[in-house]
Amino acid sequence: MKYSVSLFAGIVLALTGATGAFGQSAPILRVHTTEIGGFVGGSYGIDKARIMGGGNVVYSLTRELMVYGEGSYFPGIGRTANVVGIAGAKSTFSIPIADFNFGVHLRIPIPKSRIIPYAVLGFGFIHSPDRTETFTTPDPFNPNGTVQTPYPVPASTDFTTSFGGGLRYYTTERLGFRGEFKAYKPTGTYTDMFYRATGGIFFQF
Repeated sequence: MKYSVSLFAGIVLALTGATGAFGQSAPILRVHTTEIGGFVGGSYGIDKARIMGGGNVVYSLTRELMVYGEGSYFPGIGRTANVVGIAGAKSTFSIPIADFNFGVHLRIPIPKSRIIPYAVLGFGFIHSPDRTETFTTPDPFNPNGTVQTPYPVPASTDFTTSFGGGLRYYTTERLGFRGEFKAYKPTGTYTDMFYRATGGIFFQF
């Protein structure tokens, strides 16, 4: 029994010491440093759900304020949708999108914490390249057949604003992981909001 109590006390002391060391080694939010990172994730909107990935460069002006530039790519996924107003007609399409945006991260320092939440506000544009889609209608001369008509779709570039938030987890003062959620509001060809959630790794130097 005494051995068990001593073992338990030893474990408690070890955990207390580890917690204290963890708190003491909490990261310093460095000023005038450059951060590079990569991420993968998923998005919903414009063309339903899809995977995406990208990278960014961030520069810390102060402990709280960081400016960033970012690029990401949303691969197109083949879709087929009914055409409103034409019985039996369908459209087959794929909409790949590239996103480029700039903005700020507002970090919220938490004393002795490796986890730093932040808010993000950005602006930029999304670009969809020119492509060929297919219009399919019933064949009037063959009840069981269809007629497929390819048609070109021009490229489009739409201005967007974005906002959201995330968490940085610093494994060291320079290396860590980041999770983020953002909402986009485009104007132009696409006007509905779309959303993305990502996770990745970053390095500061």
